[in-house]
Amino acid sequence: MKKLLLKTGTYVNGQGETKNNYVELGAIIQGNDGSEYAIIEPTVDLAGVLIKQNAMAAKEGKQQRDSIMCGIFEKQTQQSQGGFQQQPHQNQTGGFMPQGNQPPF
Repeated sequence: MKKLLLKTGTYVNGQGETKNNYVELGAIIQGNDGSEYAIIEPTVDLAGVLIKQNAMAAKEGKQQRDSIMCGIFEKQTQQSQGGFQQQPHQNQTGGFMPQGNQPPF
């Protein structure tokens, strides 16, 4: 499984290292036939992420964009390297959760 992560900022950890903050957009899973499917978290505010990413770009003197940048990370790799800083999700109610590796359609 791969995670879809949106960079929304940076922070300095206790050792003085600059690290990234991420919001989890969803995951890419593999179906039984080998096809890949993206499962997207419906509560992520993409407009808010765009504002945060453009604020980071402006602060760094980089060009602002009209689309968001999403990183794709292997789940095991990120965890073995100490994980990633992720903003907490709010509890959800309702919705559809696919069973196993089945696509939600």
